[in-house]
Amino acid sequence: MNTKKIKVLIVDDSHIVLDRLSVIITEMLSVNPVLISKSFNEAVDLINVELPDVILLDIQLPGKNGIELLAFVKSNYPNIKIIIVTNRASAYYKDLCDQMGANSFVDKSKEFEKIPGIIETLCCINSCETNIRLTH
Repeated sequence: MNTKKIKVLIVDDSHIVLDRLSVIITEMLSVNPVLISKSFNEAVDLINVELPDVILLDIQLPGKNGIELLAFVKSNYPNIKIIIVTNRASAYYKDLCDQMGANSFVDKSKEFEKIPGIIETLCCINSCETNIRLTH
């Protein structure tokens, strides 16, 4: 059994979403620590120093957006798993994020409760799938 703790970075500019995700993720026994970022630049700094295993990433951020951060991470740290967590759950954004290498896509308004299971699946030993597609 894999006992390594999963390091998760949450990138979202909403205090409410950050608080809610932090509570959900902190309750997971397999996760420690939970890192928080509210912007592209802050996220890049944390990623470069902390090298998280998983990033929960909103598309809409101040300044540069989550799509740009997704491109940065996949170019520089392709092994980091990225779960897009957004209210912009249109087919356009799902397809774009999929093409750019996001590992999963979650609609904030409907699928919050699925996030812990997605993290566990993405971070399990190599026998697991590396991408999880959610359908509505």
